Amino acid sequence: MNAKLFRFSIAGMTMLLCLGGCTAYRDLPAGTHQTINSKPEADTVREVIDISPNTSPATVPLKTNDYIIGANDVLYVSVNGKSEFTVSGASNAFKGYRVDGRGFIYLPLVGNVPVGGLSLSDARARIDQAMRQFYNNPWVVVEISEYRTRQVFVFGAVRKPGPFPLPASGANLAQVIASADLIDTAYNFKQVRIIRSNTPNQGELLVVDFDSVLRGKAMPMQMQEGDIVFIPKSAIGSWNEAIAELLPSLQSFSAILQPFVNIKYLKK
Repeated sequence: MNAKLFRFSIAGMTMLLCLGGCTAYRDLPAGTHQTINSKPEADTVREVIDISPNTSPATVPLKTNDYIIGANDVLYVSVNGKSEFTVSGASNAFKGYRVDGRGFIYLPLVGNVPVGGLSLSDARARIDQAMRQFYNNPWVVVEISEYRTRQVFVFGAVRKPGPFPLPASGANLAQVIASADLIDTAYNFKQVRIIRSNTPNQGELLVVDFDSVLRGKAMPMQMQEGDIVFIPKSAIGSWNEAIAELLPSLQSFSAILQPFVNIKYLKK
């Protein structure tokens, strides 16, 4: 682990320990050797969820080093150099087409085109295919005009719920929880829940025993862009109960959540 990031992690966990809560923590005696599990997945219950491709805007898995288009990216799109794709009315300040929370952009002639979860080259091919009903051998250019802000979300037993910007160096679960400022009353660190989008139609539900991190038995897992962290205020028996409590918060931020979350939890 990067030394600076490790120091930040320790500082974050120290803040958490000082906040109190439903569990008491005691310092280990001097000279104690505590083995730390470097794989936080050992303390994580993971459930992979697939959604039917018929209900999702795109189905390309995130198995590439290319930049992946997501909600709130703005795309510059040009088709055969036609002005209707590069100018918005009388304005000369047109930046492009913003990807909505479902992963779509709205283009002249063809309407909604699903691009969320695609690389630029795949998005170009998708738009090229859509334009072939209007042009013979269309010449399509697709570039990123404005990048979205990389962020995760924290809800539940915190004073500062909502988005947390991910720095370029990344952040782990301890840092994210510390940044959200825990409430003083009881909270359940043994069942911290995370909703993670892998593609627009596939994601994971994770239950993390963060208590084991605070006790020095595991390292805090790294966050991924779009992760939704939920810290229960008390014991929660099932994901249905957790989602019921989390849903109002998800609805408040629906426009900037990953497509998987929008489809799975907000489009019922």
